[in-house]
Amino acid sequence: MRILKSGTSFEELRLAKSTLVFPAYIMIDMDNILFLHGWGGNERSFASVLPFFEGKYNCVCVYLPTEPGEVWTLEDYADTVLCELDKRGIQKAHIIAHSFGARVAVLLVGRQPERFGKLVLTGPAGLRPRLSIIRRLKIRLHKAGLVKGRGSADYRILSPTGKKTFQNVVNRDLSAEIARIGHSILIIWGDKDDAVKKYMINRWTKLACRVTIKVYKGCGHFCFLDKAARFILDTEEFLNAF
Repeated sequence: MRILKSGTSFEELRLAKSTLVFPAYIMIDMDNILFLHGWGGNERSFASVLPFFEGKYNCVCVYLPTEPGEVWTLEDYADTVLCELDKRGIQKAHIIAHSFGARVAVLLVGRQPERFGKLVLTGPAGLRPRLSIIRRLKIRLHKAGLVKGRGSADYRILSPTGKKTFQNVVNRDLSAEIARIGHSILIIWGDKDDAVKKYMINRWTKLACRVTIKVYKGCGHFCFLDKAARFILDTEEFLNAF
C-alpha cells in the first residue's frame, strides 16, 4: 500500500502491461474520474491538481507505458484500461486526459460509450498534422532509404519495440472515431501549444458534435500545470453542469 501526501491510501497494481493506481476503497456514492496522462508521463502527472478532485470523486490514475516490452497499438492501451476497470467494478467514469491520453480516451468511448460520461481533454492529440512540402519530401526520401531520419526527441530515446509502438500511436488518425463521439467534451487548449496547433482544435469542433473550447492565453501544451487553478475551476464547472 502507498500513502500519498494528501493522506489518501492507494493500492498500486503493477502488471505486465501497465500500472494503475486506484483508491483503496471505491465510494459508491461518488462519481469516478479516469485520468490519462500524455506520452512519457506517468500516473503522477496530474499530481498538482489531483488533491482538488479527491474527496469529490473517486480518482483513478493510469500509467500508460512508452516501453510496454512488446509492440503495442492504441487498442492495447485501451484494452488494458478497460480490463482493469472491470476488475475494480468501475462501471462508469468521466475522463480527464492530456495529449496522448486523449487518443486512448477516444478509443475507450468508442468501444463502450455507455461506460463513460464527460470528457475533459487538454492539448488533445489524435489528428494527423499538416505537413509542409519540405517535410513530405524528407519523409519520402527517408522511406526510400536516401536519407537517415532522426525523429523526435521522444522517439530517439526509445528501444526498437518502443519506436514501433510510438509509430503505431502517432501515425493513427482518429478523425472517424472522433466524429462518432456523442459525449460532451471540454477541450482546454493553450494558444502557445507547439504540439497541438489551432487548426487541429478547430477540426475537433467540426468533427465532434458536443464540444466546448477553453483557450488559455500564454499557455503551452501543459495547461493543467501552467494554470492549475483555472483548470480545476473550468473542469468542475463542466462536470457539474447538466
